Amino acid sequence: MRYVWISLLLIILVFAVVFSAFIGSVRISPIKILEIYGSQIPFISTYIPHNFTSVQYEIIEQLREPEILGGLVVGASLGIGGAAVQSIFRNPITEPYIIGLSSGASLGAVMTIVLGLSFLGFYTMQVSAFAFALLAVFIVYFFALRGGKAHPTYLLLTGVAMSFFISAIVALLLFSNINLQGEAFFWLLGSLEDITWTLLYPVALVVIITSLVIYSLYRELDAMQMGDHHARSVGVNVERTKKLAIFMVALGVSASVSISGLIGFVGLVMPHLSRILFGGSNKYVIPTSGLLGAIFLICADDIARGLVTGVVIPIGIITGIVGAPFFLYFMRKLTGGRYEG
Repeated sequence: MRYVWISLLLIILVFAVVFSAFIGSVRISPIKILEIYGSQIPFISTYIPHNFTSVQYEIIEQLREPEILGGLVVGASLGIGGAAVQSIFRNPITEPYIIGLSSGASLGAVMTIVLGLSFLGFYTMQVSAFAFALLAVFIVYFFALRGGKAHPTYLLLTGVAMSFFISAIVALLLFSNINLQGEAFFWLLGSLEDITWTLLYPVALVVIITSLVIYSLYRELDAMQMGDHHARSVGVNVERTKKLAIFMVALGVSASVSISGLIGFVGLVMPHLSRILFGGSNKYVIPTSGLLGAIFLICADDIARGLVTGVVIPIGIITGIVGAPFFLYFMRKLTGGRYEG
């Protein structure tokens, strides 16, 4: 039954990727979009009619496809990161941002905007957000160490404190530069609109590598869900696993948010939905959290692009409005004693 659900999720993901290209301010007929897709497939492209214009091809290939696949990559990264973090912390209300990723990334991006930094040209904001997100995680981990070990409770509390501290600095920067608040505000709420192939390729590579490493740790993460003492009793090197998993989550999610901005609820809600569908084993929860995250974010982006004609709503607004009711539902199941994680 699990493999039937996984196959269904893969079909839904493919459908979402294809359907999303139909949505946009410039109307292109579905037939022409399918022809454009077909023209990009090796070996069969010569058999596909080319009745589309060069402008239509550019709109699909340069604007819509990077945004759609960006949603796939970012959503998968957040979903997989959420599943790993919830196993490490043994806490169902944690997500990747809890270890300082979001606050660090926002500080890097807002500093770039407010200070007008351009030392890396087009990549300055993305690299700055990525670097500060990783730096924040390293600081959180360092301060959470007690006797050479990072207890989940210390990590959680240190991450919350660091997030509040950095958020205050971000607020101060925005308060002192009110004319730049609009640009920063849009980034802080998340958007896939400005993702290009140039930005997407390296991020996709990082996400693929980190996701594979996280998945390879599923047995260790399963044991850690039962507690560090139990994990050690079955031969798991808890601290090594914790360091590696947190670093992989930090690397993958930092890369993702560097091109999308901050997008909430994906890493929090999708692992819960995966556990309801597939049980508690990370063998299934990690990959299906990635699939669910990708589907959810692509669909949320469709709503953001299509809800108001000619206007792209920040995707974080959509994920918050849709994600919050789901989270409340899961919390109700948890408090009712019916949650299986």
